[in-house]
Amino acid sequence: MKSVPQLVSAIAAALALSLSGCSGSESEAGDIESGQVAEVPSSDFDTTDELGDFLRDTVAEVHVHRESEGNPDFDHNRDADRLHVEFPSNGQVNTDKKATADAVQAAGSAEFAYDMLMVTGTTDAGTWSYMFSTDTVDELTASGSVVEADSVWDSADQDFDSVHR
Repeated sequence: MKSVPQLVSAIAAALALSLSGCSGSESEAGDIESGQVAEVPSSDFDTTDELGDFLRDTVAEVHVHRESEGNPDFDHNRDADRLHVEFPSNGQVNTDKKATADAVQAAGSAEFAYDMLMVTGTTDAGTWSYMFSTDTVDELTASGSVVEADSVWDSADQDFDSVHR
């Protein structure tokens, strides 16, 4: 008789989803197609504000700053100056890869110094982050190359991502 309570639970969950106006698969329906490439900046960026303004065209509610700008305890002689690109994420794989590719492409046009690019998305399920050294950013954007969203995470020097896995 254990199957009856399980069936009732499954029906109740399906009913709740249909009454709320969404289904389990609709959360993925807003994700973009795979195979996207990054947006290419038409000029270089002298400040993090300029870089952030560029990213706001493709990444909603993005916040861009360097560690040295926001941390009063930052020690230029000891600490890595991370370039942070942070935004709210819906946890959609292709959309988040595209936002990461856009951030890497934009960081490749930065005229200011930084040691590491850190792209972070925050979801209801947690936070994910991919880190790229300046050497990796330079390699991905060398000679006018356009960063491919599908492979950008594979190029990361470090990652912390339990949201997409």
